[in-house]
Amino acid sequence: MIIVLAALGGFLAGFLGAIVGRASLFNNLYLPYLSRELNLSGLNPGQSNFVIQDPKKVVVNSDLQITETLAGLRPSLVGIFKKLPASTFDAVRPAYYQLSESLFAGLVMTADGWVAAPVADALKKDFNAKNYVAITADRQVYELDQIVEAKNSPANLLLFHLAGAVNLPVRKIIPRTDLSLGESLLLVNGLNQVRPTTLASFSKTPAVLSSDALSARLSLADTGAAWNNSFLFDLSGNLAGFITSSGVAVPAFAYNSYWQGLLSQNKVALPFLGVSYLDLSVNRVAGLNMNKGALISAPGPGQAAVVKNSPAAAAGLKAGDIITWVNNQEVNGTNDLADIVATFRPGDTLTLAYRRDNQDKEVDLKLGELK
Repeated sequence: MIIVLAALGGFLAGFLGAIVGRASLFNNLYLPYLSRELNLSGLNPGQSNFVIQDPKKVVVNSDLQITETLAGLRPSLVGIFKKLPASTFDAVRPAYYQLSESLFAGLVMTADGWVAAPVADALKKDFNAKNYVAITADRQVYELDQIVEAKNSPANLLLFHLAGAVNLPVRKIIPRTDLSLGESLLLVNGLNQVRPTTLASFSKTPAVLSSDALSARLSLADTGAAWNNSFLFDLSGNLAGFITSSGVAVPAFAYNSYWQGLLSQNKVALPFLGVSYLDLSVNRVAGLNMNKGALISAPGPGQAAVVKNSPAAAAGLKAGDIITWVNNQEVNGTNDLADIVATFRPGDTLTLAYRRDNQDKEVDLKLGELK
């Protein structure tokens, strides 16, 4: 009996010592060996990496992650408001902007103040820069001094510039290779509206694509009309895409040429190659044993596969050629021809590798500007 009581007393002393020790040293009464769950939020970032082997249950607090993502996004989002008349301060009836009720939100795309916003057709048509201001998360008010037409933009983007802006925070654009099916994404509509969703599929329309059109689309789960004209981010706050007025999700990487033109020339200058093609990674062509590349093909009866007087025509490309590489980038399921072309600017020289009559060939050409 003495031995049993001594053992029980020792166990209780150790248990109470652990509680007192954690309370006094770490200000934490949580004992992981009782709950069999480990809270990682209190780990010291200076310690060695933590590795979980053979996990049975790992719980991630998604609400906390979404909150942190939104906090990181806010400095790159601007609210757009109708400009108040210029006046001196009136303490009795002050004129003010109610920051929670912006007309719509824009996203900073360049550090020098270019902003993109997916908006309704009517608003874009009647938008006059001198009648609006943009207000950032830190309450800075900017006038708008320039609007650029987003040519061939399926998301109906409104592109405008904040006068005098410098060193604004910019979000990273997710490349095609970093988007994964089933990935968790966030719909953001305005400065205070967010909804989680997932990436359900990729698609391209139509079947015969153009080297000079934005054909890539994303299919999302659990969306509705309330989220039209929204932004799409991943949980790290990187830009995945834009939602159009009709609810179509267009990936942000399809607009690479837009951002490059705004950075270098303060205008949208889109590259022009001039071919229509079938993506062999998603189409099986009878009599052709290839599962990647871009088969130059006419989009319909009576239509040309290669645009007359285009850079492709000048380089001698024709229907039936299969473009396999562009400047050392292979044309395949993750590198579509149009997506690759969109990363360049008008005037850039490309080296195209292609196959004709079972022979590999190569040609250099200079991209034109899409009119």
